[in-house]
Amino acid sequence: MKLKKWQSQALRVAGSAALLTGIFWFIPFSDVLQTLRSVKPAYVLVGLLLMLTTAYLDALALWLPLNRVGVASGHWLVFEVKMITRFYGQFLPSELMASALKLHRLAGPTKQWGEVAAGMAFSRIVSMLVLVLLGLTLWAIEMPTGAGRWAGYLLIAMAIGLIGLHITASSVAVSGFVERLFRTRAFAWLHGRFLDKLLAFGRKTGDSYRLFGNAIYPVMLFALMRHVLGIFSFAALALALDIHVSLLAIGWIRVVLAALMMLPISVAGFGVREGSLLILLQDYGVAPGDAVALALLLFIAGLLCNGIGGFFEIRNLLAPQPSHKPVTDGTD
Repeated sequence: MKLKKWQSQALRVAGSAALLTGIFWFIPFSDVLQTLRSVKPAYVLVGLLLMLTTAYLDALALWLPLNRVGVASGHWLVFEVKMITRFYGQFLPSELMASALKLHRLAGPTKQWGEVAAGMAFSRIVSMLVLVLLGLTLWAIEMPTGAGRWAGYLLIAMAIGLIGLHITASSVAVSGFVERLFRTRAFAWLHGRFLDKLLAFGRKTGDSYRLFGNAIYPVMLFALMRHVLGIFSFAALALALDIHVSLLAIGWIRVVLAALMMLPISVAGFGVREGSLLILLQDYGVAPGDAVALALLLFIAGLLCNGIGGFFEIRNLLAPQPSHKPVTDGTD
């Protein structure tokens, strides 16, 4: 049974409420507030600056494949669109809707829907794969005990899944099979102009994705730089609350946290973020109240960082930017 959007969102709200209720049933909120009152602003500022830097590197990792297929989007424009998407993504009911918004902002002016969709998929898969492999490496070096010992299996499964996605998206055989499948009688109700447009979009997306092979190494480099700085950003926010955890532990915990927050069971990760850190940090001597306080500080820092996207959106509404036109790189 397929749920309606409002039903799915209601379940997420209920999930967050249930998780937070369970957490604060055992952990006095006064303990969390006491930890937050002792926050050191200098470390928070460092964490925010590193967050912004990682966001810009993330934009460069998307701009590279887009530039490869002739999408006329400068790296600063891509950065603005990604920040605006992050801003709206805090309020949208699903990440899929946030991705649709990003696709519309980047491809709408030039109508290069397939090229932009391919670039988004490529940069996301490569970035996530680098993140998972980095986390898996740090996990293997530290080899944690307790709840953390099971994280390696999750990271291995994620790495295999991402590699499989990349191979599937790059395969001409898979693209041909999907097109033949949609032209069978089972999809006769789709036949017509809609199917033709859908298949044309699929072909353009697949062809564009396969052009990114020689761009994978710089994209991986930007992704690696982004995730390393992300570890230091996480560490800075932890130090802001006088929480001392090794960079090795922070490295793999960030990956597990990112994976768990992708589960569609809460709103903006509320409850999942707090519960995950509560469990994963207990083996490092972090008090429950401090772990939950760190989770809330991470959310607040992300909210402040993504708020820049709101500033960009207001500026664009007051002074609209001229539409960019498609360019070619001479390969057509």
